[in-house]
Amino acid sequence: MRERIRSARREALKKGKAGMRYLLRSAAAKVAAGAVGALALVPGLLLRGLAATAGGVLRFLRLAPRNGVQWGARFTRWSIQVAKAVHTRLMRRAKDAWIKAIRPDVLTDFDEPGHTRTANPADGFGTDYFGGNLVSVFQQETEAVREAYATYDPPMMLAVAAEYWGLPEGLTSAAEAVRQLAVNTADKYPADAKMADLVAQVYALLHQASQKAAEVGPLFAKVHEHDLRRYEEPRPGEHMWNILQRRQDGGFDQRQPSRFVAVAQDVAHVYSRYEPGHMSQVAAEYEGVPAGIENVAAAINLLQVRSNDRYPVDKQIVDAIADVYQLLMAAASAAQELMPNFRRLHAPDISRHEAPRNGEEAEGMWDV
Repeated sequence: MRERIRSARREALKKGKAGMRYLLRSAAAKVAAGAVGALALVPGLLLRGLAATAGGVLRFLRLAPRNGVQWGARFTRWSIQVAKAVHTRLMRRAKDAWIKAIRPDVLTDFDEPGHTRTANPADGFGTDYFGGNLVSVFQQETEAVREAYATYDPPMMLAVAAEYWGLPEGLTSAAEAVRQLAVNTADKYPADAKMADLVAQVYALLHQASQKAAEVGPLFAKVHEHDLRRYEEPRPGEHMWNILQRRQDGGFDQRQPSRFVAVAQDVAHVYSRYEPGHMSQVAAEYEGVPAGIENVAAAINLLQVRSNDRYPVDKQIVDAIADVYQLLMAAASAAQELMPNFRRLHAPDISRHEAPRNGEEAEGMWDV
């Protein structure tokens, strides 16, 4: 309890500092945007005055229509456009810094696939605890998702588009394993009913992430309508507009399943056939859920980073993927409560294994 209180205090302090820095960055962004806009307004006014003078002379000579001078007003719009661009860029940096600062302190890197995380001594049990020597099937399968996606390099933008459109299906497949764990906890496993509710809450957050991910594809299609039309309705000689002056081979199609969908589907397929024969295996699944979700989140984060640094896409797409990533991390944070609650709700059952009375053979006399 003391550790949880200290952790809550640290989390509150971290969020408070992050919020203060975000407010300061927001104020600085507005000041900087105003200053840049004011500087851009000076040449804009001069050019507008020159345009108005030239337009008046032309109209006097009847060489231009009466409203011909209105085009000079566009020069004064420079300041607004420049200020807006500066403000948007600085606010995006402030938001990214805020998201990074409040990110939950969860483990996202693993030395080797197929190994559960090391137990924290503060949890009240050592390394040889109930279910601790077993590998979570969910965690193991999602590590394969993470590794497969890390090595995937889309060769063209239609392949990237397939990843955006495939996000909700891939997340649904990964979430199906957690849903199945909740159903089995309620119907098959000799576990407290509260455990099923806790797992269901984690699944609800994954479902929210999947719903949010469903917005990425349509947003991409809307923002990049002109780019996509070059593929869907190519004009004669469309390849002459190519940046690299070469034809696309046409080997990829937006309607093909994404790599993320392909690797995530295996999680649902494998988990639907998994039948643990002992509660220690079930305990390993509860403990492996947070790391498994973090593996899926790592793949989404990789797509976000590549979209921001490598792919020629609008920053709105990057922000939309970031929202999905944050929901996944919230689900991983909630899943970290599964194992502590499992031990609390089943303390008498677990103690028979970790501290058998008069040895395992004697304790085994209570076996059903």
